[in-house]
Amino acid sequence: MASHKVNQLVNTWYLEFSNKYKAGISHSFLFNFNVRDYIDNKRELDRYINDEFLRQRNFTITAYYDISRGLTFPEASMEREFRKIALNGGPVPLTASPSTIFPLIDLMLNNSKTALFISHTEMAVPNGSASSLSGEEKSALVWLCEWSINPRISAVGSLICMTVGNIAEVNNELLSSSYKVEPILVGLPGEEDRLNYISETIKQKPISLDISMKEFAALSSGLSKKSIKDIMLKAEAEDVPVSFEFIKDKKRSVLQKEYGDVLEFIYPETEFDDIGGMELAKTYLKKNVIEPVLKNDLRRVPMGILLCGPSGTGKTLLVYALAKESGFNCVKIDMSRILGQYVGESEKNFKKCLLGARSQQPVIVFVDELDTAFRRGETGDNGVARNIFSEFLQFTSDTKNRGKVIFIAATNRPDLLDPALKRAGRFDKKIPILLPDNSERAGIFDVIMKKNGFNTEINNFAPYAERTGGYTGAEIEVVIRKAYELSCDRGEDVISGALLDEAIDKCKPNTDQIEMMTELALRECDDSDMVKERYA
Repeated sequence: MASHKVNQLVNTWYLEFSNKYKAGISHSFLFNFNVRDYIDNKRELDRYINDEFLRQRNFTITAYYDISRGLTFPEASMEREFRKIALNGGPVPLTASPSTIFPLIDLMLNNSKTALFISHTEMAVPNGSASSLSGEEKSALVWLCEWSINPRISAVGSLICMTVGNIAEVNNELLSSSYKVEPILVGLPGEEDRLNYISETIKQKPISLDISMKEFAALSSGLSKKSIKDIMLKAEAEDVPVSFEFIKDKKRSVLQKEYGDVLEFIYPETEFDDIGGMELAKTYLKKNVIEPVLKNDLRRVPMGILLCGPSGTGKTLLVYALAKESGFNCVKIDMSRILGQYVGESEKNFKKCLLGARSQQPVIVFVDELDTAFRRGETGDNGVARNIFSEFLQFTSDTKNRGKVIFIAATNRPDLLDPALKRAGRFDKKIPILLPDNSERAGIFDVIMKKNGFNTEINNFAPYAERTGGYTGAEIEVVIRKAYELSCDRGEDVISGALLDEAIDKCKPNTDQIEMMTELALRECDDSDMVKERYA
């Protein structure tokens, strides 16, 4: 049963590729993302396509091109056929330069049914403007583009399979509408696929497990099969069983190495019980995010959630607590990691960022200060902001992400957001996170005291909640830390009521724009159930 499901998962990209080739839509394909992993439990992409597709279709020649090694053939008879067609029987040139090899490959593609595999395509035709490309790179780009629309190549039945890890690293011209290069996304293995791989691998070479294979498969979300194999080998080398903590530690290092340049991985320790107040928001997230995703009833999960309200009210803390409470992966998009100094670098980084986020599903993707992170861009700029904004709009409206990639954003100025960004179908739930009321402030005092291990003689925080009207949760924490500071300075072991009163007197709230931000959040809210009665 598991093997059947694996085949179904493989077919999502394989069927797309084979159907487009058989229908004559294209004979030139760019396989991207997880292209260097095992497709089943042992075969990589080129061998898988060779075994499952080429052998049934009587291709005369299979050839491999890599800019570092040049042109190679798996069988001597295929090399002889190439030499006869392109070289009049002469030797294959040792050089790997496209200007020398590609004209010969052109003869092969046009005159014999050939399957050509080009690996590391980004090294031959890197992204960038035409003026930034070398002569060899321009030559390679022209050949690859022209091959995709050559009717003779299509009539012969030849096939071109290019591979790249990050599609944004390949020159944009290759994927323009003028040519017929079809991008094919090869995704990471799903949970059933990972379970099948783990089971088969352990069957061949048993290793010690502190968890079940099913738990191993669930914990390895976002990893390739080769990364899973590395975890097993490292456990064997260190002579320790594969455990929850071992996987978590190794997975963290793998993901950091793979995506750490464009994504911030969040590993929170705060749960809902560690947050005072925000009961309406916490209840909503439990009922409409955590429970439906765990039950695989994704119809109730919003496409995206926008948290609006004044600074310091706990929007970021709530997202991190959701990640801890749910057990879902959590990543933060930080635009400072995305924006690069070279042409095309920012767009390349952002594509990698989104692929990395999607690979972690179920995953919470958090964007802080959304109003400054994503903007349409101004007329006359270099187009980077517009390109990234457009990519983000497309990704957040993709219904295939529902319940798998959970976008949550925070802002204190929702009025500055582009209307296209906050429409229903992208961020279709707007939750106001506002100043806490008396009972919530009392709860916040209690939670912060316990969370930080402060000794106090106070049992009832209601009087102090009364005195801190207008304070945010962050400002209440400042008050408590001031009280602790005073107790240390005076050699006292506990925070007394007198010290807390003194700290309140010394630490005043920042009321700047609080009313305006509160009004904006309430105006943005699209569900009266998310608003307390006093704001109704």
